[in-house]
Amino acid sequence: MGEDADPRTINHGFLRDHNYVTEADIISTAEFNHTGDLLATGDKGGRVVIFQREPESKNEPYSQGEYNVYSTFQSHEPEFDYLKSLEIEEKINKIKWLPKQNAAHALLSTNDKTIKLWKITERDKRPEGYNLKDEEGKLKDLSTVTSLQVPVLKPMDLMVEVSPRRIFANGHTYHVNSISVNSDCETYMSADDLRINLWHLAITDRSFSILCHDYSDQSSSLA
Repeated sequence: MGEDADPRTINHGFLRDHNYVTEADIISTAEFNHTGDLLATGDKGGRVVIFQREPESKNEPYSQGEYNVYSTFQSHEPEFDYLKSLEIEEKINKIKWLPKQNAAHALLSTNDKTIKLWKITERDKRPEGYNLKDEEGKLKDLSTVTSLQVPVLKPMDLMVEVSPRRIFANGHTYHVNSISVNSDCETYMSADDLRINLWHLAITDRSFSILCHDYSDQSSSLA
């Protein structure tokens, strides 16, 4: 079996308990980035797990490499809409990567109601030699600062940082089931069963409805 094993494997070490998979661990969506080097999966527990493809092995130049866990973060939490007495699940419905424009990566994730924009960055250096802070980051007593020094960057273990950039909420009455990023890298669409909204990535408090299907209008026209 070792000779027939597919080299395009995924490291499953990201599970909360490798020997016991819960309902929250069930994958609900998956999406490759534009190069195929990163794979993001969303689960029913509201988590997003990003896998990175390892470089091809010199011993096996034609293998596609293995996907190992690159970063894991909690994207959505369960909520309750008190006005509608409605529970909103944390399950991730869709993930979409944005085209890469700088060193950072960005993706959109959505549950039934709320769409979030996330930024993923890498850090492998840390600044040292602050003038007003000590090594622990605490402010120094200014009376003890007698000379100025130039901070320097020193190598450190690679750290992947994921930070929320935008939250797009209250745009849909029904459950969001699809999102699509425009080629202009500035706008995207979100859709539920009856409505398609157009959003700008820099504007969170409003969207434009470019398609809205009204069953009441259809019923009256068919009568």
